[in-house]
Amino acid sequence: MSSTLQFTLSGLSCNHCVSQVKKILEQRSDVTSAQVTIDHATVVSTAAPEVLIDVISDEGYHAHLDD
Repeated sequence: MSSTLQFTLSGLSCNHCVSQVKKILEQRSDVTSAQVTIDHATVVSTAAPEVLIDVISDEGYHAHLDD
């Protein structure tokens, strides 16, 4: 079952960074959609939040799940 997850992002400094995070999220088969701004992401996914945080971290950015 998909759920909508909200993340606060840091380390993104330009539109290229935003595009890169959106691209890496949307390439995953467990992500239905991803809306990314320079400091937030809304992701519809079946993945655990920790998995998506790791994916974003692997690209050199930081994310944490909003409360």
